Amino acid sequence: MLFGGAGSRFSFGVFLKPVTEEFDWSRGSLAGALAIAGLATGGLRPVAGLLADKYDPKIIASIGVLIGGLALFAMSQVQELWQVYLTFIVMGIGFTLASPGAVAKIIGAWFTKRRGLAMSIAGTGSAAGETALVPIAAVSVAYIGWREGYMILGAILLVMILPLVFFLLKSRPGPGQHADGYVEGEVIADGADFSKGSADPNVGMSLGQACRTGLFWRLTIGFFI
Repeated sequence: MLFGGAGSRFSFGVFLKPVTEEFDWSRGSLAGALAIAGLATGGLRPVAGLLADKYDPKIIASIGVLIGGLALFAMSQVQELWQVYLTFIVMGIGFTLASPGAVAKIIGAWFTKRRGLAMSIAGTGSAAGETALVPIAAVSVAYIGWREGYMILGAILLVMILPLVFFLLKSRPGPGQHADGYVEGEVIADGADFSKGSADPNVGMSLGQACRTGLFWRLTIGFFI
């Protein structure tokens, strides 16, 4: 899902020239749609995290991929500038739901001893998506057309990525199914006791309790910057 989301977002520059030339729009007006979508994405990230905590993160991510894919298809049919803005906002909502927040929730449940490594490997999906999908979009625009290019990106999300997310991902492991071989209560070599509370991402501080700690705000500001 990071592969499709990042690749689709970073393909915007490929479509900028052909879209503005067809409708005689300024590049600034079209780029404004991306800026508004970015603001919507930033504002909705906490909401996406709350939804991933409250509900099945796999379902939340699947809904996000579905919305993003449909928005890409909708972009292939736009005729007015306001339609572009509306579609990009919807697209931003979809990619926010399929954001690293949902990914971190799933990985945190499956990995304990090697959680940092697992999250790092999963994060490479964004870079891989940018590397693969941007050239695909560029070739599509050059040889077929920008509308068809958006259709191809939408099809990649809906036909390839969505089924993989929905059918292959499992939000949390059953007893003894941790991907890194962790067993509840296991004491690893450095002496740290990974108790149930530390291994289960659903156990710990509430959001309100975390907000009252200095560490939470230092981490938040650090990631924001």
